[in-house]
Amino acid sequence: MELNTIRSLIWQYPIDGDCIEKAFLNIVQNPVKQPNTGAFDMTYFKPIKQPRVSERVLDQLKEAILLGEFKSGEKLPSERELISEFQVSRGVIREALRALEMTGFIMTRQGPSGGSFVTDLSFNNLSNAFLDLFMSNKLSLPELVHFRNYIELEVARLAALNATDADKKRLLDAQDLEFKPFQNNSERIDRMQKVHLILAEVCGNHFFEAISKSLIRMVKEIVEAVEPDHEKMHMPGEHREIIHAVIEGDAEAAVTAMKNHAVKFRINLVNMEKTYRQRSSKQE
Repeated sequence: MELNTIRSLIWQYPIDGDCIEKAFLNIVQNPVKQPNTGAFDMTYFKPIKQPRVSERVLDQLKEAILLGEFKSGEKLPSERELISEFQVSRGVIREALRALEMTGFIMTRQGPSGGSFVTDLSFNNLSNAFLDLFMSNKLSLPELVHFRNYIELEVARLAALNATDADKKRLLDAQDLEFKPFQNNSERIDRMQKVHLILAEVCGNHFFEAISKSLIRMVKEIVEAVEPDHEKMHMPGEHREIIHAVIEGDAEAAVTAMKNHAVKFRINLVNMEKTYRQRSSKQE
């Protein structure tokens, strides 16, 4: 209610309106301070937003996959079965399944035998995101290699400590493959990276293995996209010292050999990126 309206109401009554008005103005202009009771100021809190129904469905499906109720390669129940199970609409189920697919938990196949299938969880989505960042010039190869060096030095050290006779044979076989003829550049890259993949598997740390494999895959995709001179990038036999150190069980020598290899490869990657950026700027 506005102050002028209050004034008019006050003066309608047969009492001392002037005194009442003064008292009212004093209250309005000088409000009484409430004593501090120690209670929280309720304006500190924010309203709680209820999660969407599809998010609740998504959480339950994720939990079922992570707990092993649905294993890698298995098919999730059909949309009709999920609708009946969750008692929600088809739109809610489809939104939850799309979110599962985007986060790499499932893949969708079309056709009579199609549906939503649980994937083997990996760091593929991470490597895809990094590839997009590289293509948009928001991530450089030196930054990638700098991070990879920290991981692979430790991977080489652990591999030298943990490699079995069978692992050592796999490394030697991978080295022999580097010298054999290849059909295309993709196959060549796979062979040059094989030693690194085996080392990641041998190191005995699943987290290092996952990160290392993700970075290796990302490098391959970048190299394939840039299409450099592969002979200058990586020659056969460049892993010889690393393999020898791992076979001998010499962790320190494995780290040194991996460091030397990484320095050389980093220079090649930096030169490759310069060529790619220059070519891209000319095409714009």
